[in-house]
Amino acid sequence: MRITKLPEKLESLAWRIRPRLPFTSLNTVWRSLDKNEGSILDIGCGRGGPMSFINRHHDFYAVGVDIFEPWLKQCQGLHIYHGLVLADVTELPFKARSFDVVLAMEVLEHLEREAGQELLNAIEKIARRQVIISTPVGRYQQGTLGGNPHQEHRAFWHPAELKSLDYKVRGHGLRGLFGEKGLVSRIPKTLRPLGYILWVCAGPFVHFFPELAGDMVGIKNLRS
Repeated sequence: MRITKLPEKLESLAWRIRPRLPFTSLNTVWRSLDKNEGSILDIGCGRGGPMSFINRHHDFYAVGVDIFEPWLKQCQGLHIYHGLVLADVTELPFKARSFDVVLAMEVLEHLEREAGQELLNAIEKIARRQVIISTPVGRYQQGTLGGNPHQEHRAFWHPAELKSLDYKVRGHGLRGLFGEKGLVSRIPKTLRPLGYILWVCAGPFVHFFPELAGDMVGIKNLRS
């Protein structure tokens, strides 16, 4: 029984330590984040995983937004948000320049292309200082996940598109590893932890070549 549970335990461990490893997506977000700013709006906060790391010391006034109420309720127990808002990210109820930093991690791919472009415009108006986003590079198939019907991937983005919008783009992992048709989904569970190891090890090589990466982070510092 213990042996059969080992892959799941290793996978869980990998997700816990990844934010602390250089060249991983969340670590890049953390290192790029303007630590002097006091408020963060977390768009599409989900279960609160990224913010659990970012605001682990409660340094920021953080507000989370998501359309899926069951996941927002899970966030309530984390005590990392000062406020949680049930809302569609295409209709954000926030005033211009009302947060220092706006995060949108793994959100763009869940929207149709036009809606994603409109979201980028909206969050740049809401943010006073900085916008940070993350999204898969290119095609990454995913349907309903964790009982959440909004988890389907509807559009695919490339580094050149974000660079054309004046984002500094950094890559993470390798394309083709994850997703419903990725390599990791096609190998035995006992070998899947190797996929996470390979993802992390690829970080230094794709960091400055996001076109080869599986995921990318875009950072945009706004003028005062």
